[in-house]
Amino acid sequence: MQTALIIIHVIISLVLIAVVLMQHGKQQGLSGAIAGGAETFFGKNKGRTIDAALKKVTAVVALLFVASSIALATYSINTNKADENAEASQQVEAQLDEQGNLVDAEGNILMTAEDVQKAQAEASENAQQDTGAKTE
Repeated sequence: MQTALIIIHVIISLVLIAVVLMQHGKQQGLSGAIAGGAETFFGKNKGRTIDAALKKVTAVVALLFVASSIALATYSINTNKADENAEASQQVEAQLDEQGNLVDAEGNILMTAEDVQKAQAEASENAQQDTGAKTE
């Protein structure tokens, strides 16, 4: 789905670039301003020219570009949230058994009792260091 959105987005952007490049630029200088103003004010077919059609096509393609950008961003955000939720649900629930070993729900040993004690000692040591650093 994301690949299809990216392909559509790229096609729309290429069409937008082509349509903008096909338009005529404004003429420079005072003569261009006078001639351009007279042409648009007195022109009979000002709505039927190629430039007018290209302006309309540009507006439509620009709206499609914005819509595809929003759709792609929304899809990416939703996919990222779904991935985070999947990772959170894959966390293993563990508990200590009678011997002090860390075991999962099926009874498989994840950490031995010695490793659990070492991890607890390191965690308390780090917590003390963090507390000491905050008070200084």
